[in-house]
Amino acid sequence: MRLHSPYRHRSLFYKPAAPRPPKKKWRVRYVIWNALKRTCMLIGALVLLSATISIILSGMFLKDHTTPSVPDRFVLHLQLDEMLLEHPNTLSPYAMQSRHMTISDVVDALDRAAADPRVKGFVTSYRGAPLNLSHIQELRMAVLRFRTSGKFTYIYSPSYDSVGQYYLASAYERVWMQPLGVLSMPGLDAKVPFAKEALERIGVEAQIFARQEYKNLFESATSQSMSEESREMLGGLVDDLAGQIIGDIALSRGMEQSQVRGLVDRGLLLGDEAYEAGLIDDLDYSDAVNRSILEKVTGNPESRASVFVGINRYNRARAHERASERVAGLTRPRVALIYAVGGIVQYNQGGRESMGSAETLVSAIRSAADDPQVRAIVLRVDSPGGSPAAAESIRRAVELAREKGKKIVVSMGESAASGGYWIIADADRIFALPGTLTGSIGVTGGKFVLEEMWNKLGIAWDGVEWGENATLWSFNSPYSESETERMNALMDSVYDAFVGRVAAGRNMDLEAADRVARGRVWTGAQAFKVGLVDELGGLTDALDYVAQELGVASRRDLAVTLMPRPKTALERIVALLEMQASMGRMIEVQATLFEMLRPLTKNLPQPSTGGDYPVEAKAHHLPRIERP
Repeated sequence: MRLHSPYRHRSLFYKPAAPRPPKKKWRVRYVIWNALKRTCMLIGALVLLSATISIILSGMFLKDHTTPSVPDRFVLHLQLDEMLLEHPNTLSPYAMQSRHMTISDVVDALDRAAADPRVKGFVTSYRGAPLNLSHIQELRMAVLRFRTSGKFTYIYSPSYDSVGQYYLASAYERVWMQPLGVLSMPGLDAKVPFAKEALERIGVEAQIFARQEYKNLFESATSQSMSEESREMLGGLVDDLAGQIIGDIALSRGMEQSQVRGLVDRGLLLGDEAYEAGLIDDLDYSDAVNRSILEKVTGNPESRASVFVGINRYNRARAHERASERVAGLTRPRVALIYAVGGIVQYNQGGRESMGSAETLVSAIRSAADDPQVRAIVLRVDSPGGSPAAAESIRRAVELAREKGKKIVVSMGESAASGGYWIIADADRIFALPGTLTGSIGVTGGKFVLEEMWNKLGIAWDGVEWGENATLWSFNSPYSESETERMNALMDSVYDAFVGRVAAGRNMDLEAADRVARGRVWTGAQAFKVGLVDELGGLTDALDYVAQELGVASRRDLAVTLMPRPKTALERIVALLEMQASMGRMIEVQATLFEMLRPLTKNLPQPSTGGDYPVEAKAHHLPRIERP
């Protein structure tokens, strides 16, 4: 019998097809994770490309390849749609636009413009920029100085939405608002949340030590209501700030303080009501403001002449003009202007310079102290405090600079609290704005104990210990008796040292220094009264004082060197690249963790809403001791 061959009709080169592999199951988590990772990489690349182009255009082409100029007759214009910075380096690498200005940029421009015959007036368009009280007060003082030149000052906003906005506006000669605008200044409202019970419900206990009774940084976690000391301090701050605001508005608007208080008590004024009350000078639209300005400058309200010059453009033009002039710049006394901005820490982290680190500031102060051409150092401080060890390192650098014959003058910005005051206690002269948050000479520290929370979650920690106080910084157990003794010793040591530094630097006895310490926060005006501040004024006042001490007429006769040096466009690109690299490393770590957890979850059900994964974690925490 002949059997049928299966290869009878097939080609000589026939090769059986390989069996198809079984169809893979669609892994939801894998697909979602890869999509998320690629999306993050794409977004990061686009942000980097956009920021790089922005830096190149604004930082290189605009500054290096153009010759700035201004018309023969113009109005200086300030558009307030972004917050004002303390120092150019405080700008995030992701926000590189050239419109960001420092408070010094604006104040210096106004002071120069007051004496510039080409400048006919100053106009501000307020577009909701978040300004802190110290910047408002410095800008108000600059506007009032400008007004003494006889030139007009206008401010326009569709509405004024807070006391702070109108506080700034009140310094101008004419305040404009849209007819349907609203003037809202309901007063000051300072409230603090208290979460002790909420923390207890989830098994968290805050064990905090503080010196002294006004040092209330962690009170929200240790109490369910405000202590009498905190209420006294907060009430004093609010009353003093309210008095400054009401007094300045009344003086600028030619009103009695009682009238201003009555208007504040109304909370909100409609356009007509604000006009009738004398708080608004003109109810009209922005085009009417423009026509009024054109008429003042050109004589024709319908003129198409370009008469508005922004602050940045004016400053660039003035810098170019000064560079072209033959001035005896080398003979002017040289002053180092050093900025201490942000939390006080010991070291820079991640390769990025911190303007509040001892590493940065000690180096800058030593460099200025060792430079024979530097006659004085001005410290501009805006800090909420931080590490006492770092603060002491900076204070020591200030002390050594004084021993080398350098005069140390301080200008305090929004705050010089806690460690921010520690670093300046030895200065020759301290200036503060009336609203500067000053002092909080005290110390606090501790930890949040999570032992009960782990019990509630059914998680047990076990292990071995070496050392009687091995769990001092552990979140998993409360302080033992010996650990409590060590923490109290630390609090007493730091507080006594702080008070001692203040007493020596401010020429007080220890009892007097302790009375103004106790962890209490003061306004600049209050600090002046109790001896923590020598004079009330801004950075310009501090520089004028230095000029007079060095034998010249004003700050215009000083050669001021800014430290840290503002970053160039290329340096900002490098900083942005470093941030991108850090984000990339974070994504890589997350991806690695995901792969490590995959074997634990491969047999678990795959619900559409996702799931949680058990991860063992342990953290050691060194709390910040010195904060406001």
